[in-house]
Amino acid sequence: MFRTRNFVRRILAGMTTCLLAVTLAISGIGNPSANASTCALSSKLVPSCGVLTGAFVAPRSGETAKSAFTRFEKQVGAKQRIVHTYHRGTQLFPTTWETSLANAGRTLLINWKPEAGHTWAQVAAGKSDRYINKEAAYLEEHLHQKFFLAIHHEPEDEVVARKGSGYTATDYRHMYQHVVKRIRAAGVTNAVFVMNYMGAQKWMTTSWIKNLWPGASYVDWVAYDPYVTPNTNGQSGGFNWLANTHWGDNFSGMYAWLERHHPHKPIMFAEWGVGEKPGEPSYKSNLFDSVPTLLRRYPKIKAMVYFDVPHAVPSGNVQADTTKSSLTAYRQMLDHPVFTSAP
Repeated sequence: MFRTRNFVRRILAGMTTCLLAVTLAISGIGNPSANASTCALSSKLVPSCGVLTGAFVAPRSGETAKSAFTRFEKQVGAKQRIVHTYHRGTQLFPTTWETSLANAGRTLLINWKPEAGHTWAQVAAGKSDRYINKEAAYLEEHLHQKFFLAIHHEPEDEVVARKGSGYTATDYRHMYQHVVKRIRAAGVTNAVFVMNYMGAQKWMTTSWIKNLWPGASYVDWVAYDPYVTPNTNGQSGGFNWLANTHWGDNFSGMYAWLERHHPHKPIMFAEWGVGEKPGEPSYKSNLFDSVPTLLRRYPKIKAMVYFDVPHAVPSGNVQADTTKSSLTAYRQMLDHPVFTSAP
């Protein structure tokens, strides 16, 4: 296949990139959408083809956050496009190690809780502006690449649906809007804003879930955090189940929900993970094997960021290398053109 592809490229060397893609499609040599030479990222970091990969990697004994991430890349045999990190309190970011990876070609996905000790309602009223302004100035000085910024991920789990609580869904919306406005007003132009849901059915069917949405002008990507963890909480199913988990008839699944409510936004798995299934040693590796083919059913998924942690509650151990066969399957999954063709 490699020799054939090079032969075709030499023949078409004088032709335009567009003609090259069309010719390859007609000849059956390859799908232009899976041809790395034709892929690009938009101004909002959306790949024109393929799916971006990334990870949050929990450090193991003796590791730093950076060495854990680079160790993961060596384990899975592929440089990851996205580095996932979390920040809260009044810590300024990116850190030195995050900046070094951004300078080395990775894209940061930063989950940020900007409250600095205040409620969502108080942030919306300007109580955290001093910290937000300081962070914005720090970003301008230290991070020059495009990056993903998710503002207070998984808010559904923290909503207090009582007027005056400071944590209603509407309070969250106003907080998110306020933070985006402050960041933009400070001159930060390289932030790509992410609305990161948990995606659990028990929250998505509430009467207030619609009130979380900040508005299309404030959100560039939508994300959620699906897991398959049969060893801890009964969440047992294949990739289709993971992508579109639901029970009963009052919810059609998170992917379907996002596709219906926000059809013009790219979708990201900001976290995803797979646990081992007791008594079925091939369960996890089989799921990884199925991902590239089944992704065709979910064309709006443009990024998948693995959550490589040993004991995240209630997710169990979802590290990619829980067994040798699981790690091998994960490596083979990343070697598929749907991932390797992404910029």
